[in-house]
This record gives sequence, structure tokens and C-alpha cells, in this order.
Amino acid sequence: MVWAVLSLVIGAAVYFIEISKIDQYVGRMAAEESRSFVKIMQDYHTAPEADQREQMIQESQRHIQKGHFISVELYDGNKQKIIEKRLPKEEAIEGKIQMHSLTPFMGKEVHFEKFYGQAGQIYVLILTPLKTETNEIIGYLNGVYKVTADTMSEIRRRIAFSLLQVVFIIFLTTAVIYPIVLMLNRGLIRLTTDLSHANIGMLKVLGSAVAKRDSDTNLHNYRVTIYAVRLAEAIGLKSSNMQALIKGSFLHDVGKIAISDNILLKPGKLTNEEFAGMKTHVRHGIDIIGHYAWLRDAADVVLHHHEKFDGTGYGDGLKNTSIPLNARIFAIADVFDALTSERPYKKAFSLAAAMDIMHAGNGSHFDPELLATFDTIAGQLHAEVSRSKGATLETALDEIVDRYFRTS
Repeated sequence: MVWAVLSLVIGAAVYFIEISKIDQYVGRMAAEESRSFVKIMQDYHTAPEADQREQMIQESQRHIQKGHFISVELYDGNKQKIIEKRLPKEEAIEGKIQMHSLTPFMGKEVHFEKFYGQAGQIYVLILTPLKTETNEIIGYLNGVYKVTADTMSEIRRRIAFSLLQVVFIIFLTTAVIYPIVLMLNRGLIRLTTDLSHANIGMLKVLGSAVAKRDSDTNLHNYRVTIYAVRLAEAIGLKSSNMQALIKGSFLHDVGKIAISDNILLKPGKLTNEEFAGMKTHVRHGIDIIGHYAWLRDAADVVLHHHEKFDGTGYGDGLKNTSIPLNARIFAIADVFDALTSERPYKKAFSLAAAMDIMHAGNGSHFDPELLATFDTIAGQLHAEVSRSKGATLETALDEIVDRYFRTS
């Protein structure tokens, strides 16, 4: 199929190139034959009497009967028409001769124009100055040159031969080279897939390492990623943003690697100074992911997931829709999981209690439009995800990764 399409496209280009060459070839033939009229015009130029003009007419008549010109108009050096002869059987093209007339272009240059008659017969209208050996213009020939059947056959043969060459070369190229290109392309796809798998594997390992340091489990990362993706799907987030959201969800707390155990693992409430230290984890997170280009689009979530809709959060203290959309989505997922999950210092809240708390933060902590959408899916998410075991959550997460990374 590929070679057929290529043959058609390149064959068309070759056809037009050959046609262009043929125009030049036919034009040259017409110009060369027109030189035979120079002797006739020279004789008339030296003795322009009536008997000489009659002799010129007879010579012209004999010439168009033996040569390829079917119509001849001869003009003197003052561009005055002297004679006009035309083969009677070619009078059917009289209208086209008049339509394509070149006489307004009489000058030092040769002009020619191709046109077609019946059954694709090629004619060339030529206007050429007739010059002596000293390059003096002594007259002009305005003639119609008829391409012979033999020449037409040669033209068709050349075109057919060129097209056959193109088809053969493309077929050979497709048969020999295309499989090699295809094999190399498959290898490239395989390498790209392997690299994608490696990136995703690194994402999971790094995210899980951070989660285990903070809470002895990586299930929090799994749940918040699933919650965030499901909310993003509900609002129609596009695929490219979804990839960034998933990376950010896995790595939202990666900066906690740089937080001391005294603060990170403290069972009680943090002091103001300790909380100030804890807040630096978002900046540490940006420093960490900034060294790897594939992770940089996770920055919106890593830096801004503690922002609040009224501007009282941290990261950059952004408010309203100046907070990146992915960060606003993740904020809802993160708080929902914190409320509905059991932690060493608290029991899990019921769905109703968790949603009451979140509604209290509507417009202050959370984007009201996103929270309204989350309301419609929270019940089903809670039933499917909050009590699921690690293997179930990992399977669900793998399906999400396959959907948004490995098929992109």
C-alpha cells in the first residue's frame, strides 16, 4: 500500500517534469526547422520584386508540404506581413491559431507556445526573428509546427519509461529498505516504552519511600492519586494535564525527605517554629524534582498543594484560580484521604463527617466548583477506595498509569 501511494505521488511529479522537458524539446525542434526559412527571406530581402515574392510563396508552399510547419506567416524587417500559407486540411485549428497569436511579441527573442488539437495532437506556435550570419534581423516567421506521430510516440515512450523507472525504484526501496526502517522504528518504540516504564517505576519507588517515612505505608499515595484522577476525570481534565497530576500526586510530599525526624514524626501538635520548618517541604520538593526534566510538570502539585482558596495557605500564598488547577484538585483529594483514613493519632472519620468538615472549608480552603463536583463522586470513591487493600489499590493505580502514560 505504501509503495503504491508513493508511486502515485512521485510518478505524478515525474510526469509533470517530463512534460516540461517535452515542451522545451518540441520548442527546440520548431526553432531549428524555422531556420530553413532564413534563405527564403534573404533572397526576398535582396530583391523584393513581385516575381521574387511569387518564388518565395512557392518555396514556402513546398516547405510546409515536406516539413512539419502547417502554417507559415512571413514578415519583413519592418514587421509587415509578406505572405501567409496554410495547409488546407489543417484549417480546423484556425481558431486556436488566432487565440494563441504571438505576433504582438515580435522582437529579438524566440517565442513559442504549445497547444493541443484533436485526439491530443500537439502543435507549437512559434514566433522567431530570421537573422543573417551577421545577426541582422531581416524578417520574422510566425508559424505553426505540427508534432509528427513518430515524435508523439517518442514522447509517450519517454514518459512511460520514466514512470516505470519510478515505480520500480519505489517498489525496490519499499521491499528492501522499508522493512529495515520499520524494524528500527519498532526498536525505537520499544526503547521509548522501556524508558517510560523506568520513569513510572522510579515515580512509584520515590513516592512510596517518602510515604513510608511519613506513615509506614504507601497506601496514602495510592489513594490520593486515585481520588485526584477520578475528580480530574469528572471535570474533563485533558490527558497532558492528567499526567502532571499523577506525577504530582505521587510526589506531593517528596520534600519531606529533607525534614528532620523530630518534626516529621512528632506525635503531638507542632510549635510555630516547627510548623515553619514543616512548611519548607514544598520548596525542598521543587528542588528535588527540578533536577529531572520528566518530573518538572509535577511542580504545580508539589509546590501548591497546601494553598487555600482564600489565600491563607502556603507555598506562595496564592488564592482563587491563581492556584494551579492540578493543585486545587489535589488539595481536595489529600484532605479527603486524611479525614477518611486511620492515622496513629486519630481514627478514620465517616464519609458524612468528612464531607461536613470539607464543606466547612468550601470557598476558604477548597475551590467551590471542584468541591461541588467531588460531592457527586465522593460516596462511590469512599466505598471503592478507602477500605481497599494494597493489592487492589495497586491494580487500580496500574490501570490509571496504563491509561494516561503507556498509551500516550
